[in-house]
Amino acid sequence: ANPAAYTNTTANITGITNVTNGVTPQCVVVNAPDLTLTKSSTTTFVVGSPANFILTARNTLGTAPTIGTVTVTDVLPAGLSYVAAGSGGTGWTCMNAGQTVTCASSDVIAAGATGNSITINVTVGSNASPGVTNTATVSGGSEPPVNTGNNSATLSVPVSNMAVNTFLTDGAQTGAPGTTVLYTHVFNAGLSGAVSFSTTDIASPAIAGWTTQIYRDTNCNGVLDGAEGTATLSGGVAVNPGDQVCLVVKSNIPAAAPYNAQDIITVTATFMPTMGPNVLYTRQDVTTVGAAGGSGLALMKSVRNITQAGVASTANTARPGDILEYVITYTNTASTTVMMVVISDNTPAFTNFSLASCGMPLPAALISCMVTVQPMVGAGGNIQWTLAGQLNAAQTGNVSFRVTVQ
Repeated sequence: ANPAAYTNTTANITGITNVTNGVTPQCVVVNAPDLTLTKSSTTTFVVGSPANFILTARNTLGTAPTIGTVTVTDVLPAGLSYVAAGSGGTGWTCMNAGQTVTCASSDVIAAGATGNSITINVTVGSNASPGVTNTATVSGGSEPPVNTGNNSATLSVPVSNMAVNTFLTDGAQTGAPGTTVLYTHVFNAGLSGAVSFSTTDIASPAIAGWTTQIYRDTNCNGVLDGAEGTATLSGGVAVNPGDQVCLVVKSNIPAAAPYNAQDIITVTATFMPTMGPNVLYTRQDVTTVGAAGGSGLALMKSVRNITQAGVASTANTARPGDILEYVITYTNTASTTVMMVVISDNTPAFTNFSLASCGMPLPAALISCMVTVQPMVGAGGNIQWTLAGQLNAAQTGNVSFRVTVQ
């Protein structure tokens, strides 16, 4: 009788059975590598920022060690650009042709073992938003074709639009000689890093005695509470996306400053990102000297709980979800006209902005009142009202804003 050969193949075992007349069948078991691939990332994907993929090849337990070259191929989707610097892994040699990145290694991956991880660094372009899906494959190592059905890995990641920092806001106030006025500023972090602050000023006329100091307003309420005013802010403040750094800038008017003298203060925020060059943000405060007999605005602030139909007072109570209304009453206590009136405030901590408005009717000599700076609804930050025209002696008015307690 002629010999007959039969082949039985599973995912990892190839059996060859040979039957000859009168001889017991013999089966030879042949183990072969069975490669798999996992794909992950240690970064978030933001337009304009670096990101990465981590690829790891594994040989299934109960198979055979790899023989020869193992190749991992990753075809990057549109919107991602390969960055050779820092890419690769121990024992791997990586190169790219356009969007196709190929990494090869001759290191043996034993059965049940994992090869060294591969890092694929990329930069994220605007056309990657709102998300990308990336698939990579592993091959080679003497893996038979029958075992290649599990050789790919896919990862889908969301892509955010470019994060930005903001620095708010400009200010302008009038004060008497020998007094001090305060300006509030808020740095909203959209990126991780550190931020430091400094001031420069130009006085007109150029007389000595103008000084400024920067303080950290830790509760972002626009005033210097407790120990906040005892030490100036120096050095960098570490920030993460979503953090706020609130400032109070103190402008000190010299006692000898003449009427209508000005000090133009430039407040600079120097942002030092975790990666990349420093970025500068600037705001401007203008202090004008009023009459020596008294000038500037007297401000009074009250709050009422609208949800609970409360009355306005300088202190109040609220529950999460309640709507609070803050009213700032301004009065010209000077004997002369006040112009260039700008009122600034910040939403309190643990509240979300709703709306801001000007009290009506306006004092007779004011032309208009506009909300020139305000946060997005549901966010927090600085609010600024700009009054055009004149605020005559003893005239008074008000501005207001509403927030919801978190």
